[in-house]
Amino acid sequence: MRKTIVTGIAVAALALLGVTGCSDDSNEAPIATTTTSSPSDRMEGAISSVQATASSAVNTAREATQNAINSAIAAVPIGFESGTAELNAISDVTVKAVAAAMKAGDAKIEIEAYASNSDEAAAELLADQRAQAVANALEAQGVDKSRISTEGTANPPEGVNVDQVEITVEDS
Repeated sequence: MRKTIVTGIAVAALALLGVTGCSDDSNEAPIATTTTSSPSDRMEGAISSVQATASSAVNTAREATQNAINSAIAAVPIGFESGTAELNAISDVTVKAVAAAMKAGDAKIEIEAYASNSDEAAAELLADQRAQAVANALEAQGVDKSRISTEGTANPPEGVNVDQVEITVEDS
């Protein structure tokens, strides 16, 4: 999908460059100008313009995916039964919404899960298991596992809900 968008933008940018160089909408007499740019300079400029436009389109798509994921999680957070890596009963709805957002593009995500325990190793293990449980649920919904990375964090700072996950769309 991104390739189609980028190709379309590239074609449009090149067409605009051609039209811009040929049109004159003013009613004034033309002014003689001399340019010293070579065809290769103009092509490099066009390539830079297309790359900037494509980069902007990719960023917009990434932001749209992140916004869709954030909206789903804000409505119904992906959470766990306390002290376990078992997704709670209502998380299925959000997992499906996140999977739908992922299927609309080709973004990669990072799932960060948390756990607290006086035993740091036990907290780290549970956090990792929680992140993997969400990744498995997304994979079961058809999201390619190569697009998902996981991270478990033991005993996170104050204010983090240890029974919920955060999902971040990664930069391409």
